[in-house]
Amino acid sequence: MHTYPLQEGEEVLWTGAPKRPRKWFPEHTQMIEVVVAFVLLMVYWGDLPVWAPFVGLLIGSLIFLHQRLTDRRSRETVLSYLVTTQRIVFVANWPNAAEFRWVWFQYLQFAPSVKVDETGVGTITYGSHWRRFKMKNEELRGAWAPPALELRAIRDARRVADLIEQGRNRLIGTYTQAP
Repeated sequence: MHTYPLQEGEEVLWTGAPKRPRKWFPEHTQMIEVVVAFVLLMVYWGDLPVWAPFVGLLIGSLIFLHQRLTDRRSRETVLSYLVTTQRIVFVANWPNAAEFRWVWFQYLQFAPSVKVDETGVGTITYGSHWRRFKMKNEELRGAWAPPALELRAIRDARRVADLIEQGRNRLIGTYTQAP
C-alpha cells in the first residue's frame, strides 16, 4: 500500500482506475499492416524496386507508432486516479515504484467535458482537443511532465465530474481578492 501525498486537511473524495475492455484493435492492426507491407516488399522486390524505399518507410513509421501505443497502453494499465478536496491526483503504480502527478483545482481553467456510454463508464476531459493532444505527447517524457487532463474510462463519470466541480466551486468561494 502506498502513502499518497495529501496535504494537511485534504480529504479523498473518490478513487478509481480506468475500466478498459480488452481491446486488441490498435496494436494488432498496426502489426497486420507491418506484415502486409513486408510481404508486399518481398513480392514486388524484383518486379518494382521503386516501391521498396516507400514500403520500408511505411514499416519504420508503423513500428515507431506501435512503440508509442505500447508505452501509452502500459501507462494506462497501472494508472489510477484520486479526487481530493483540492486536486486531482494521477497515480501510476509501477512494479518498482509509484509515480504521482496532480492538478490543483484552481488551475483547471475549463469546464469538464464528459462522454459516457450506456453503462455509465466514461471519460472526463478538460481543455481543448489540441491541448490534450500536446499533453498526451508530453506524458511519456517522465515524472515531471504534466498529466494529460483526462480521467479515462472511469465508472460513474458524471458523478465524478460533479464531485470535481463541487470541490472546485468550494475552493473558488474561499479565494479572496487583494484590496
